[in-house]
Amino acid sequence: SRQEEMLPRLTARASRVSSAAFPARGFATIQVGLPEAKEDITQVFKHDNVGIPEFKPRDNTAGAPSKLHEKKVWSQAEIDDALKTNSVFAWGPSDALREACPTIARGEGVWLYDKDDNKYLDWSAGAVCTNLGNSMPKEIKSAIQEQMETAPFVYGDLAVTEARAKLSSLLGDISPGDLNGFIYASGGAEANECAIRMARRYTGRYKILSRYRSYHGGTTSTLAMTGDPRTWATDTQITGFVKIPDPFPFSFSWGEDAEKAAKSALLALHEQILMEGPESIAAIFMEAITGSNGWLLPHPSYMQGVRALCDEYGILMIVDEVMCGFGRTGKLFGFMNFPGVVPDMFTFAKGVTGAFMPLSGVGMTDKIFDFYRTNAPAYGSTYSGHPLTVACGYATVKYILDNDIPHRVKQMEPTLAEGLAHIVSKHKSAKQARVIGLAGGIDLAGLEGDSLMHMHQAHPGVAFLRRRLREEGLITLLRGHHMHCTPPLIISESEISTGIEILDKCFGELDDFLEEHK
Repeated sequence: SRQEEMLPRLTARASRVSSAAFPARGFATIQVGLPEAKEDITQVFKHDNVGIPEFKPRDNTAGAPSKLHEKKVWSQAEIDDALKTNSVFAWGPSDALREACPTIARGEGVWLYDKDDNKYLDWSAGAVCTNLGNSMPKEIKSAIQEQMETAPFVYGDLAVTEARAKLSSLLGDISPGDLNGFIYASGGAEANECAIRMARRYTGRYKILSRYRSYHGGTTSTLAMTGDPRTWATDTQITGFVKIPDPFPFSFSWGEDAEKAAKSALLALHEQILMEGPESIAAIFMEAITGSNGWLLPHPSYMQGVRALCDEYGILMIVDEVMCGFGRTGKLFGFMNFPGVVPDMFTFAKGVTGAFMPLSGVGMTDKIFDFYRTNAPAYGSTYSGHPLTVACGYATVKYILDNDIPHRVKQMEPTLAEGLAHIVSKHKSAKQARVIGLAGGIDLAGLEGDSLMHMHQAHPGVAFLRRRLREEGLITLLRGHHMHCTPPLIISESEISTGIEILDKCFGELDDFLEEHK
């Protein structure tokens, strides 16, 4: 062709021009067309001489343990120094949290004891997890010890144990409907992460809908699924998570009538499903009863309506039972408080072992389980089905059933409810309380009656209340303007009364503190 005939002449001319025009500057000839096989690489591209930065070696040899580690018991000063020097705390500034935390030497029932034998009522069961208290029942201890002495670890995809089979079978027996398949992880966030992936793969869809007033864990995906201010840390990092209208909006009401308000919230959710595109939504993921964000108690028709919407559009309903599961609300699972509601999947942690060992999991219906008989769930971990944790879980669940812990919780509910009602009626700084079973809490109020501050804000009144509670012998979880009242499920009426007496005194002092600092 004409172009092919001209190309050799253009190349030769370019070579002559570049050599003649720039002889003293060392320019290479201009490359025209693709290079020949043996052509000098500098004719194709002349690189810059950037080089590699100078390596600056540092000593990477292991250090030696200090003499402290030869001591069996450390002094409080040595403990404090080690924590200050080496321990990073979670969910808050390390220095402030370290100062606020007592050093616990032992636990007994609902009580914790520090090194000076001062005792503290564990009013929130840790992070709503030490459901059977702070001393391990002998049946559970024996089960762990036996497994420890036989097969302390096998990797769950290479070998299985009798303990894993027993726990899976027992969970299948006690879970409502056809929730018969179970996969295990270590913590609640991991279980929720697993459920997200399994839902997306099963449905072939990618959107996950969750509520604003929610908490689902601290991994990237579960924090993105979370609705409270902690989710802001992931706002620019991940997509596919959509927040839905809450049955309990923070700044307005759907109406005074609970059932009508639930219907309005459901209509808004239905509208959002249609606008998002039902065929793009893998799951609606929610706590049956919101825990970390204030123990919010929806009308039964709300959860029933969510179930109906999921059925209508082929969306999976996934219930986060990490806090509510295994008796906290007076039912074995939180969703059982809503007649006729059975999720497609549910997640659990905390109560399944009473926090004695780290175990979590996902329960699923037969239909979903059947899919994963021949498809990989896109989730796994070294400790999935760890023999010690599932042995602990099996013994703990049997203990819960044998001692009818959910029934006992329901018996304690009136005592806790009456005590919290007394606090709210008496103190300006207590806005409202909500209770179901032994899942309860108090919203802190300012002098005008509204919440003391928004959930993402700090307030000196909260720090004051936390300090005074500790000084009076009670420790509990405070998140934003909400104080958890979620003691171990083995608490007695007299121990609840002791907790209420401490709250009464400290809320009275908080009233005065707010008046003095208004």
